[in-house]
Amino acid sequence: MHPQSHSQEKTKVTFDCSIEEKTYIKMLAAKSRMTLGEFVLSYIRADFPGEKERKPNRETLDAMKEARDGKGTVYESMDDFWKEMGVDTKHNK
Repeated sequence: MHPQSHSQEKTKVTFDCSIEEKTYIKMLAAKSRMTLGEFVLSYIRADFPGEKERKPNRETLDAMKEARDGKGTVYESMDDFWKEMGVDTKHNK
């Protein structure tokens, strides 16, 4: 397991790029003595939340308990939810 990995479970990620881009990225990865996946992840791992950041805060824990206890607000539709949150969905359609 990589020291910065959060679990041993792995999944496959794909993205589209040109053949030239793929070749260039593979050359950069080889130059760094990394696999393609290691190379790409090395650029974004710094932005991954740390262990402390991944733990829910008190407000979130309270909200989770409230939901488990069947309390909280129930909305008839997503439009009602977004309206309550103050989001104007009419501009996004």
